[in-house]
Amino acid sequence: MQVFRQVADIQTQEMLQLPIPALHCGKPTTISAPCSAELKQIVQGLVARAEALRSGSVDPRVDNMLLITSDGRKAALDLRLMNPSMPDHPTSKVNLALEQVFNLWRETTEKRSAQLVFSDLSTPTSGKGFSVYEDMRDKLVRLGVPLEEIAFIQDFDADNAKLALFRAVRAGKVRVFFGSTQKMGSGTNVQERLVALHHLDAPWRPADVEQREGRILRQGNTNAEVHVFRYVTEASFDAYMWQTLETKARFIAQVMTGASNLRRIEDVDGAALTYAEVKAIASGNPLVVEKANLDAEVARLSRLEGQHREAQFRLRHRLRAESDDLPRLYRRLEALRKDVAVREDTRGDRFVFHLDGETLRDRGVVGELLNRRADRIRVSVLPSTG
Repeated sequence: MQVFRQVADIQTQEMLQLPIPALHCGKPTTISAPCSAELKQIVQGLVARAEALRSGSVDPRVDNMLLITSDGRKAALDLRLMNPSMPDHPTSKVNLALEQVFNLWRETTEKRSAQLVFSDLSTPTSGKGFSVYEDMRDKLVRLGVPLEEIAFIQDFDADNAKLALFRAVRAGKVRVFFGSTQKMGSGTNVQERLVALHHLDAPWRPADVEQREGRILRQGNTNAEVHVFRYVTEASFDAYMWQTLETKARFIAQVMTGASNLRRIEDVDGAALTYAEVKAIASGNPLVVEKANLDAEVARLSRLEGQHREAQFRLRHRLRAESDDLPRLYRRLEALRKDVAVREDTRGDRFVFHLDGETLRDRGVVGELLNRRADRIRVSVLPSTG
């Protein structure tokens, strides 16, 4: 980062103090949904799958940590993604989000304010299976929200169709806008009437969170204060993922702002949790989660200790091998000191070059003359081909 800062001027949103709306209560609002008995049973099943993988009794081509993580994220969002026959709990995070969306829709009817709902999982299926998007849309319609005021970004593929949709959101015609980070992130300029943003799930990278929230915390929003909601199901995968995202974002912010002398940051592209992390999530005990993190840190530091010992050995070996070279290096150092003593400053207008009794001050002319002389010398020393 020190090398990067020599050629780059980093300006974060906090540094620029751009005229963007303020967050309600100064920070995102976290809404926690209780863990149901069915979800606890599913998470315990995921632990059993992870144990089978660790013991080697399951072929990774049949089941692996990526599949386990994906199933855990789906279960944390809505149990019906695992099994459509599962109950629709009134206190699930999808229903808690639905309540917030409807209340804000009703309260801002006069201003025609709009809301964004982000979910990277369970996108529309056109009736071919359960979808959180379609479930929330149908419930909002039953509560009295006009169908034409609800839109899914996935229904608009062509660029001109998307632009028309964005205009409708800015005009207050579409007031509840669903989408994923990939499709509704960068380039979605609909901030004019946005009053709230809802995270139904946790993305993998802090940059994805920034892209989502950058849709509403943006210049041009006419609302002085806005809401950002993050929905978390207790003792589930997304509770752990939001915690991990916060840790990653803190590292990145410290590096980018130069607020710390950190020498490393964590990888931000992980797509699967480890066995220990799955066990920690299943326990629901924050101390177990902390222990999993500490175990990983101890293992990392142990590897660094081994690398340090190896580096020390290599350096000692190199020092012994090169000790005989010291006299030559001292002679080289003395020669360089003599060169420095007789050097002349040729910067700017002080450039002077003497060639064939002629004094030249134009760098371009000197370069061309030197190139010509080098070409003549090159030709004169080439072996004859006759």
